[in-house]
Amino acid sequence: MNLIERAAQLKNSLFEALEAHPALLSLVDPGNIYELAVPEGIKSQPPYIVVQELDYRTTKWADGKPIQDSTLYQIDVYHNQSCESVMAAVVDVMGTFDFQAYGPFNEFLQSERLIRKGYRFEANILL
Repeated sequence: MNLIERAAQLKNSLFEALEAHPALLSLVDPGNIYELAVPEGIKSQPPYIVVQELDYRTTKWADGKPIQDSTLYQIDVYHNQSCESVMAAVVDVMGTFDFQAYGPFNEFLQSERLIRKGYRFEANILL
């Protein structure tokens, strides 16, 4: 597989894991998990989860073949109440893929009246 195929395969696996995680299923409708952004004019209610792949690249080579990739994701939770339980379940899912969470952020979006909490997740993937 080439780099693009490996990145797509990981992204698909992450979405499948998020959409099937028992703790998340009780907190978030799987239809409210989006890539890149929450679509404008969405009629569903929060919480929303937004997954963004920020970087995916090969970091180690051996004999002209990739043997390790590195990837960076940002996952945001938008809620009109507390994001803590949803974010804890997201961190649990990402931990099953050996992602390390860092760079937490938290803000209140005044115009949407939503709380936004997120982390960046980084992992090295042995091929």
